Formats: sequence, C-alpha cells, structure tokens
Amino acid sequence: MEHLLHFIKDLKQVGAIAPSSKFLAKDLVKQLKKELLCQGCPPLNILEIGPGTGPLTKEISKHIRPKDHLDVVEINDHFFEVVKSKYHSSNISIHHEDIIRFNNGRSYDYIFSSLPYEAMPEDVIQKIWKKKLELCSPKAYICYFKYVSFRKFKCNFEEAVVEKYQSNKKVVFLNLPPAKLFTLEINNNEAPESLIENVA
Repeated sequence: MEHLLHFIKDLKQVGAIAPSSKFLAKDLVKQLKKELLCQGCPPLNILEIGPGTGPLTKEISKHIRPKDHLDVVEINDHFFEVVKSKYHSSNISIHHEDIIRFNNGRSYDYIFSSLPYEAMPEDVIQKIWKKKLELCSPKAYICYFKYVSFRKFKCNFEEAVVEKYQSNKKVVFLNLPPAKLFTLEINNNEAPESLIENVA
C-alpha cells in the first residue's frame, strides 16, 4: 500500500504500483552471483539506481562480500529514507541524489536500475543512459527491466544501447506488472566518450 500511495503521488519518480518481486530481483542478480562465486574474483564496485523501497538492494546485499562496494542512488525523499534505514553499512552507501549529477569517482562493474523510463521525457532517458555508460568500468554489466505493458523502447538511444550490448533477455511473469529483464555486457577498453559515440 505504501508503494501504491507514492506511485499515485509522483508518477515520474515511481514506476510501478508495487515493489519489484523477489523473483525479479533474483533474476536481476544472476550474473553478479555467478561472478562472485568464481575463485579469484576481485573486489567489485556495484551501483543501483532507483531502488524504491529496496527489494533489489536486499537481494544484492545478500551476496556481496565485505571487500565489494555497493552505491545506491535514490532521488525520491521517502524512498531514500526507507533504504538508508535498512541498508547503510561499511560497504553500502546510500546517496540522496539525481543520478545525472552523481559522481563519486568510481567506475562500476555492475549497474542495476529500476527506473520508470516510460514516465520520463526522452531527453532525460538519454542523459541517464549516457551517464550509465560513463560510469561503466572497462568490463561491466548493466542489468535492468522494463514492464511488458509498455511498448519496447521510448528512447532511440536506449534502444541502440540494448541492440549493441545485449547479452540476455528474459520475461519475468511473477511480478506486478510482468517485466522484461535485460542484461547488457559492456566489454571493451574504450573511454566513456567513445562508448557513447559508438552507440550514437
């Protein structure tokens, strides 16, 4: 009910009538879990954008090691306070900030997002995607989802990024509403500006 009230109050910041399901969260972190189980896996920097009440944050925090670091960026006042109260620790940092302006000097091996792209203007979507590419390490994964009730892509830049880097796609029906999960593999040594130019 809490999530529904905030969905009604602010459609541009809240993308669904209910939090992401545990099934969607588990599928989103599959690639991360696989890498963490590998022997000799180095410390990972992980970024989550738009956690809402934190169902994906909860799933990520189950698997990260003390040497890994998770940054969580939330623009909504209420959701920031909810997630901060649950998950702030020595290797988890919660940031009350717009992702477009976020910069803490890290590059990220995994970027997760639960953003309501369909409720945003196309120029804002493009800025967020460019920011995500800028924040990627040379070998990185971007994991995110879109609801099946909306048309495939609202932003041409997002569609181009997915077409270039998609490594896996899955429909998760046990979610309200059902969601399409995308895993993108950014695997090169280009500068962030070159990544963006290659997509554009």
